[in-house]
Amino acid sequence: MCFRPTEMQMKKCPKCGANNKPIATECAQCGEPLEQMKVDFDADQAKLDSFATMPPMPSAPQAPSNPVPPSIPKPPSA
Repeated sequence: MCFRPTEMQMKKCPKCGANNKPIATECAQCGEPLEQMKVDFDADQAKLDSFATMPPMPSAPQAPSNPVPPSIPKPPSA
């Protein structure tokens, strides 16, 4: 299991446009409540795991080899 930190982005206030810390619940500039995002880490991990277990892509079909010309029967000898 990987314990890398998630990518965090600054929260932008919908009212005044100020950037706020990712953990902020209200805007530091105008006091507007900020949207709280819930992150489902199990779903994110399942998505990453599904890529690791995907079957390999099929390879391109092989080009046909040169066909052998049919043999021509010899005429009967007299």
